[in-house]
Amino acid sequence: MIEAREAAGALYGIWRIARCDQKAFTFFNATESGFWRSFTAAFLLVPLQALYQITVYITLEDPPHALRMAAIEGLEYTILWLLFPITMYYVVRLIGREDYFLKYIVAYNWFQLGIGFVVMPWIILTGFGFLPTSVAGFASTMSFVAYTFYAAFIARAGLSVAVGTAIGIVFIDILLTLMVSQVTVRMH
Repeated sequence: MIEAREAAGALYGIWRIARCDQKAFTFFNATESGFWRSFTAAFLLVPLQALYQITVYITLEDPPHALRMAAIEGLEYTILWLLFPITMYYVVRLIGREDYFLKYIVAYNWFQLGIGFVVMPWIILTGFGFLPTSVAGFASTMSFVAYTFYAAFIARAGLSVAVGTAIGIVFIDILLTLMVSQVTVRMH
């Protein structure tokens, strides 16, 4: 169970990341137990993810059975939260940054909470028809740009690597997400 102090530190760390402050990493619990607790972010985002999936489900011409879709989407969500940290475990060993792994992944996981709370409401409101798709398209594009920028910042500062390496890590993140999403789409 995560303590209020650790959660508050993580939230403040997210704010400091938003300001591109390299000292942001000092507010995250970059220990093995902090690593496991950073997955609290995944649990906190589940309601928003479920609402998003409902918006996708209701727009399908021939939607699959709700239970099947919930199982597939739940599996995709879990895989996405686990696949990147597992992949990065090997990547940091390959680039000689093993000592930075916890610092990086803990901040990365908590950052997902911050970006999720900012981006998901826009997507959900659009999915339910409360916002025009043009607004959603703009918000989606800006969200992708912001995500890419901040994910690169977290990789560069968290792993103490060059900008090119950080961009490569973001590319790995995006590629893994796209691959898992494509498999999931075929399962519907």
